[in-house]
Amino acid sequence: MNEFDYINEFFKPLTNKFAGNLKNDAAIFNQRSSFDLVISTDTLVEGIHFFGNEDPADIAKKSLRVNLSDIAAMGAKPIFYNLALSLPKQKAKMFIPKFAKGLKDDQKIFNVKLIGGDLTSSLKHINVTITIFGETLKNKSITREGSNVGDSLYVSGTLGLSKIGLDNFSSNLKKFRDAKNKYLLPEPRIDLGISLSNIVNSMIDISDGLVQDATHLAKNSNLSIELDIDKVPVPIINKLDKNKILDSALYGGDDYELLFSCNPSKDIFLNKLSSKTDIKITKIGFFKEFKDVYLKFKDSTSKPKNSFLHF
Repeated sequence: MNEFDYINEFFKPLTNKFAGNLKNDAAIFNQRSSFDLVISTDTLVEGIHFFGNEDPADIAKKSLRVNLSDIAAMGAKPIFYNLALSLPKQKAKMFIPKFAKGLKDDQKIFNVKLIGGDLTSSLKHINVTITIFGETLKNKSITREGSNVGDSLYVSGTLGLSKIGLDNFSSNLKKFRDAKNKYLLPEPRIDLGISLSNIVNSMIDISDGLVQDATHLAKNSNLSIELDIDKVPVPIINKLDKNKILDSALYGGDDYELLFSCNPSKDIFLNKLSSKTDIKITKIGFFKEFKDVYLKFKDSTSKPKNSFLHF
């Protein structure tokens, strides 16, 4: 099969009317006047974001889900996406059908469709780039700026599982099963992001670690965050060092939970929302006027470390 055969058989069935059956060089979308279009792009690279020997369906799902998480952090509803996939020729026959099946499964779950993209060969590694599009009501998108002095800092879910799953990916121990699943298949908080959009002042998804992403919120509002590390929601894993678990939560990344600021008067609403969605929401710090650093730990002399950086 050549690239056009693969596109026609495996990717064309994943599209919607805006893709025009992939007959053209670009999709055409008639944007609604009362909505804003929210756009984000992420690239996942073999050897950096995934090992390459995972089930291709899981690689597809992770690639789509990390992009969906960006849309969730904007308080937006996802509507469609573009896909650019490059891989070695010898892997195509085995990889592409399973990869497309993973996309198909998650498209049903998250109600999103493919509208176009590109399929090319590479010399050695698999590379997946997705550009995702979402919608919000006009001027209602949530950004990383907008926090106020006195706002509280909140986070959804539990942090650190993905890093623990990555570190123990080759282990067959039952205690690492949930962590490995979290690393393989993050859960984008789309419905939660939409529910939060009317009350939060700023929001980000945790892809690079709690400390680094919280610092982004502080910098963009020119404020400081005092982070209570005793309040950070971490998993309990038998016989795993507590300091290692906390370190994974603070710096590990790839949790794709929502980190956001809002006035503490919204605590009752957040408690009800947490119960309704069955998603833990935890207050872990607060914002204050900037003095010398963007983030520090409450009642601690230790200084935050740097999280992972590509360059």
